[in-house]
Amino acid sequence: KEDDEDIEKVKVEYFDLSLLKYVTKVLVNENGAEKVIETGNVGDEKDIIPHVQINKKNIDKTVVKFVYSIKITNEGQIEGEATEITDYVPEGLVFMAEDNEHWKDEGNNIISTRQLTGSTLKPGESAEVEVVLRWINSGDNLGPKTNVAEISEDFNEENVPDKDSTPDNKVNEEDDIDDATVLLSVNQ
Repeated sequence: KEDDEDIEKVKVEYFDLSLLKYVTKVLVNENGAEKVIETGNVGDEKDIIPHVQINKKNIDKTVVKFVYSIKITNEGQIEGEATEITDYVPEGLVFMAEDNEHWKDEGNNIISTRQLTGSTLKPGESAEVEVVLRWINSGDNLGPKTNVAEISEDFNEENVPDKDSTPDNKVNEEDDIDDATVLLSVNQ
């Protein structure tokens, strides 16, 4: 009630990008005959782990490609971008440049893309990128393979840090990192 005091209310908006990774399809080429397996995965709790059974007699003549979708969603109140996404290729799978036009091999089984740079996401909007990894043919290279992707660089005009994630820190509890598992086995 005195004139030496004043109150100014400020609304603080937050920045929050999340990442989801899931396998959308598997391409199996055995002796030149290609089979496409659609997983039906969309990045929710109903997603399945794709299981590929390889004919033991044709291991050396089989090429298996896993198509992963990486979905970035703006869960915040500030427009922003995932300017770089990094993918950590698991042992047993390999990155091939000819399968991935927008990805760059960084070495040490790390790949990255800047495909979404310039694609500003408004609150509630999403954008997706794909990455294809190949199975390294071997009867000893079976079992589960878990592939991880993370937002490694983000941007917003207000220069506000993400409210619950730090880019490129490999902390699994954050929402800017996710994984997708595939399973390979041999049938007799």
